[in-house]
Amino acid sequence: MKTLLVCAGGFSTTMMMESMKKIVKESKSLDEKDYPMEAIGVDKLDRYINDYDVILVGPQLSHKYDFIKGEADKINKPTVLLTSDIYGSMDGATVMKQALVAYRKNQASKTQ
Repeated sequence: MKTLLVCAGGFSTTMMMESMKKIVKESKSLDEKDYPMEAIGVDKLDRYINDYDVILVGPQLSHKYDFIKGEADKINKPTVLLTSDIYGSMDGATVMKQALVAYRKNQASKTQ
């Protein structure tokens, strides 16, 4: 599951990405090579969106979420708008769970 984290400039999502990578690395059931991640600023979204399986959006972009979701929906990519609480605490475990749930729901909808 390739995960793209999007924020205003890419800086705070890099911190979140590192928290998520730590969770994957410490997991007994997840293999790091199966979970590549990248953090970008929203201005690069159009160049990267096709290459990822799930799009996570930082809360500072909530005002642009409908647009981002619309772009992702066009190519059948699930999106998650991260909450300020989870994002502010850099809770990589919860964000990883949200990404996995969104990805699995999207995959299940493709097989129906």
